[in-house]
Amino acid sequence: MKAIVIEGKRKLALVERDTPKADGQNVLMKIERVGICGSDIHFWENGDDKDKGLIMGHEFSGVVVDPGSRTDLKAGDRVTALPMNNCQECFYCKNGQFNRCTNVFAASPGISAPGAYAEYFLARADVVRKLPDNVSLEEAAMLEPAAVSLRAVLEAGVKPGDSVLVSGGGIIGLLAAAWAKYAGATYIAMTEANPLRGENAVTLGDVNEYFDARDEQLIPKLLKASGGGFDVCIDCAGLAASINTGIFALKKGGVLAQVGQNYTPQPVNILIMTIKEIKFLGMFAYVHEFDRALNILAKGGINLKRFISGTVGLDGVQEAFERLSSGKYPDVKILIQP
Repeated sequence: MKAIVIEGKRKLALVERDTPKADGQNVLMKIERVGICGSDIHFWENGDDKDKGLIMGHEFSGVVVDPGSRTDLKAGDRVTALPMNNCQECFYCKNGQFNRCTNVFAASPGISAPGAYAEYFLARADVVRKLPDNVSLEEAAMLEPAAVSLRAVLEAGVKPGDSVLVSGGGIIGLLAAAWAKYAGATYIAMTEANPLRGENAVTLGDVNEYFDARDEQLIPKLLKASGGGFDVCIDCAGLAASINTGIFALKKGGVLAQVGQNYTPQPVNILIMTIKEIKFLGMFAYVHEFDRALNILAKGGINLKRFISGTVGLDGVQEAFERLSSGKYPDVKILIQP
């Protein structure tokens, strides 16, 4: 089969790899759509030797070729899957908290094991989900980031009438704004350093107002716009500047949901956080939110297609990565159609 692998720093390669074989247990699927994630771009930009040859891709949908042990599936069924390979044996897995699995990265699809930037993928039977008839393959490939953002909104307790600040106008930030609006937030602001993405967020309709993250008067403007402080801040940037902006812009007793990742320590203003009694919540992946997002999508509660900037074949992936990382376009989510 054809697949895309990391070849070096900011360089991908189209290669031939062995097609996974049906084994009577796992579900073999033909990949139809797979999303380019920010973590994929990070791996590509670094081009570490340990990642050379890795097939990325953990946001995907496809069609069943062989159902393995799943008696409720048949060839031709449209499916998606949670990109998890939790051990099912540790304390957290046994208590239904598989996102906290102590071995979650041992063989994680697209990160430490072959992913879905390929024509075929072999998924563990228990993580595969059959798609309702009214959910498209494009939408299904958006469920993974949608679940990440939904968890942040639910855990932060966003409720009707709340004011919410979202930091970062990438796909996670846009989806966080969408879920916040779905939860009843009446005022949603976004901070973003790229004006193209900031303007795009307002155009999409969930964000009421966008603020330039580079503005020296950013915090006073946010406090004024929110009437003295936001109820919730969902940080999807993972930078000291955005985290501290959230701390200063929240009202006393506000909630800061940390979704954005960073591989280096970030200095945070602990003094203001403690004086204001900010509740800081670390967010990682999801648990039941994947299935919840799928159910809401099937009922027409949220429109995911509007976040898709375009679709490319395997021969267009390198160019898509360059476009997404350039900062010159408003694009936030490009899908691959192998």
